[in-house]
Amino acid sequence: MQGIQIKKIDDNFQRSLEINLPKPNLANNEILVDVRYGGLNYADLMMCNGSYPHPKGYPLQAGIEFSGIIVKCGSEVQKFSVGDRVAGFSENAGAFSEFLSVPEDSVTKLIDEVSLENGATYYVQTTTAFHLLNTIGKVQANDIVLIHAIGGGVGLNLTQLAKYAGATVVGTVGTSGKEKRPLECGADLVLDRTKQDFTYEIEKKFGKNPIRLLFDSTGAKILNSSFDLMQNLGHVISYGEASGKPYDNLWSQLVLRSLTFSRLHIGHINHQSEEWEHAQITIQELIKNGELKLFTEHIFSLKDFDSAYHALDSRKVAGKILIKIK
Repeated sequence: MQGIQIKKIDDNFQRSLEINLPKPNLANNEILVDVRYGGLNYADLMMCNGSYPHPKGYPLQAGIEFSGIIVKCGSEVQKFSVGDRVAGFSENAGAFSEFLSVPEDSVTKLIDEVSLENGATYYVQTTTAFHLLNTIGKVQANDIVLIHAIGGGVGLNLTQLAKYAGATVVGTVGTSGKEKRPLECGADLVLDRTKQDFTYEIEKKFGKNPIRLLFDSTGAKILNSSFDLMQNLGHVISYGEASGKPYDNLWSQLVLRSLTFSRLHIGHINHQSEEWEHAQITIQELIKNGELKLFTEHIFSLKDFDSAYHALDSRKVAGKILIKIK
């Protein structure tokens, strides 16, 4: 079996395409997936370079997001059958391999109108955006929301879903040229942080303290510069720290306006819950009806994994990078 493996040699992390990996064993509650696409996420990069080590340790078969076709079911599997097309999230990684075994609760069946390519494109980013907005943020039609890194994959999904809910969407980008796609998705204002003082421009347009919901994957100075934009009782929701963790004065920033701070990791939501099921049904229906645009930036083969890695690491990508397994 072919797949991408990460090895730790002394303090160095190395990734390579291996051609003789063992085919995974199947527990009674698991399904065996013939993987067709893997979705590349920043968490994958961090596992590859050691900045976010996987708890399983190394060597590690890489990849956490996938789509494919079920080829075998364990004896206790109840919700799926051989031949079902699924997308999913693998806590134990291994998605960038030809076959993957995962618990049945780790996958969602794809409706006929959602392709395997789209399944791997939407699963982590769109599901994350949906829960950020609805499960955590409880977005309302009159909200003004601020999305940092609005030109990235989650940001584009947040934009569309927030507009679908009737909110006003403001966003920032850290790379010139990434403003275009969020505006095409309906964003009301997009600012380039490298050229503009985003706090000044937002208050100039919307008045003082206009933001009820802030979605941030940057951390550090960008997040800390945003607190003065928040309404009393506003909600700051973090889902990453691409530029570093927030300063130590986070608590003092929150108490000034009775703000709520949340941090979401998509793996912490119960995949058997009504919220999870509702999200998957809603997202797939939006895709089916053409009400949610998915942006696949590039599809790389397994042998070109390094090129995919560097493309995402460049931070110039405004969409999803997929790995075509077969």
